[in-house]
Amino acid sequence: MSSSLRQIADRPQLVILSIMIFVQGCAYGSTLPYLGVTAIGALGMSDQAYSALTVVASIMTVAISVSLGILSDGMGDKRKMIALLAFAGTIGYGAIFLFPSVTVFVVATALVIPFAQAVHSLLFASARIETSALSQRDAAAVNTVVRSFMSMSWVVMPAVLGLALSRSTNMIGAWGAAAACTLLIVLASLLVLSPPKAATSATGTSGAQFFEALRELVRAEMLIRMIAMAAVTGITRLAMMIWPLILTLELGGSTRDVGFIAALVAFIEIPFMLVAAMLLKRVSLLMLIIVSALLYGLHMVGFAFATAPWHFYALAVPGAAAAAGLLSLPITYFQELFPTRPGLGTAFMPINSFLGNAVAASTFAIGAHFFGYSGTALLGLGLAVAGVAGLLAIDKDRIRLT
Repeated sequence: MSSSLRQIADRPQLVILSIMIFVQGCAYGSTLPYLGVTAIGALGMSDQAYSALTVVASIMTVAISVSLGILSDGMGDKRKMIALLAFAGTIGYGAIFLFPSVTVFVVATALVIPFAQAVHSLLFASARIETSALSQRDAAAVNTVVRSFMSMSWVVMPAVLGLALSRSTNMIGAWGAAAACTLLIVLASLLVLSPPKAATSATGTSGAQFFEALRELVRAEMLIRMIAMAAVTGITRLAMMIWPLILTLELGGSTRDVGFIAALVAFIEIPFMLVAAMLLKRVSLLMLIIVSALLYGLHMVGFAFATAPWHFYALAVPGAAAAAGLLSLPITYFQELFPTRPGLGTAFMPINSFLGNAVAASTFAIGAHFFGYSGTALLGLGLAVAGVAGLLAIDKDRIRLT
């Protein structure tokens, strides 16, 4: 772990990229927890309209992130693209903050802000380039530590905004904070960030190369990987749907308990991400993902047998330990499949997020209807096992233990 931190510290551009990832995460973490509250509670959108908006925004984010991720592989210098996309976020978030209305909220959320969310892919692709001179194990460990900076933003920003806006009648101010964060990304990319030393001269991406990269996404083995990884990572989203309902509706817990436990989990995840980086020196990436998935599935079984609110506080520790691997390792897994095309590898993450959300939502809808909330928790273990089976079927040769 200390070796990975030293390797980051020895690369000033990687330090800057890590900070930019933190700030970009702050922009996302500023608004996502309050999206529904603002759209429905403050602006008066209907439940149906808000649901439709989230679907459209998700599809736009995936399409834009994947397309720009592929195109970025033909760019030697990604700074201008990062600045342009981040500025779209400043406009989108700023418009909602300055002119709060349903129309502005819909247009900005569905058509403008998805461009800013593509900055994540470009920042992680740039970080991957900075580690190109390292061994595969060292690069994976460093990337895992870099990923923890995003988790740090989710620990800090929602809590800070919750305190800062506690006396406000709405959370519109969160969009002002997000606009400030994306503006910082613009300034950093133009004034502080330097071209990567490993970058070659920009050659661009032709139409044929672009569609060739798209075909990589739909090859049979890649589809199996994406579906299997969606099942594995989707269990973290499924858990977030289930345990607050069990805690508050079945065990008499309060919404304050929900907030405390969510913050506790996010806080504990960070040191375990650093531990995962250290373990990558000895254990294969795929092995850690598999172990994390199975442990998280077993942790979800605990939801079904919880009989008091304090049980969820106790489950936060093993849950955060396992979730740390599921949150930080998949991006490196996909990047390692395309070591010379970090943009394409990183482009799999928004797809994985979209598919993971779909798997979680579908499992919740079916499970809650037939088995109740506690029974649905047991389905989480089933999803973990199914996802692990898929990964082993296609990638068993990539497992090693030294």
